[in-house]
Amino acid sequence: MTKSAVKITLDPKTANPTLRLSNDRRRVRSHTYEESKAMEHAWSQRDRHKYDGWLCIQGAQGFISGQQYWEVDVRGICDWRIGVLRESAPKRGFSKLNTSTGYWTLRLQLGSLIALTEPVTKLNTAIPSRVGVYLDIEGGQVVFSDPKRRRHIYTFRADFSNSEKLYPVFGTVDTKKELVII
Repeated sequence: MTKSAVKITLDPKTANPTLRLSNDRRRVRSHTYEESKAMEHAWSQRDRHKYDGWLCIQGAQGFISGQQYWEVDVRGICDWRIGVLRESAPKRGFSKLNTSTGYWTLRLQLGSLIALTEPVTKLNTAIPSRVGVYLDIEGGQVVFSDPKRRRHIYTFRADFSNSEKLYPVFGTVDTKKELVII
């Protein structure tokens, strides 16, 4: 697999109001309780493109063809979600964010790494400090790796031939550590 990294930035228009983005739009964390109280007005700005349930945000760049690769630093974050979604995938409320709804993601939750398939696939692998995401649209796969250990984590296979845009997606509930797109 050839890895030519694409520069991913976060799309603030899709961010759950509880998330705090950096100025360069490459780092995100959840607001603290105190910060959230000051942001109450943001919840009234509902938009079909904005996450208002899950603490997620999508990348600003969408893809309809080719091979893309990016890495995410998740060191020290206790709960995260990283992957790819279809443009039409649901973002409002707490709908399932798995392969049945147009999401191909890994999640670290309660110390377990899982692939959000239908049903969920628990992965018996070491928790990575950095996650590599390789999207091959024509090849119909999303491959996750641990670039620090040079190990494969999981591969999703799907038919991406319907020409709908695919976007990176990220999520975290951590208020102290930022999820960082490398």
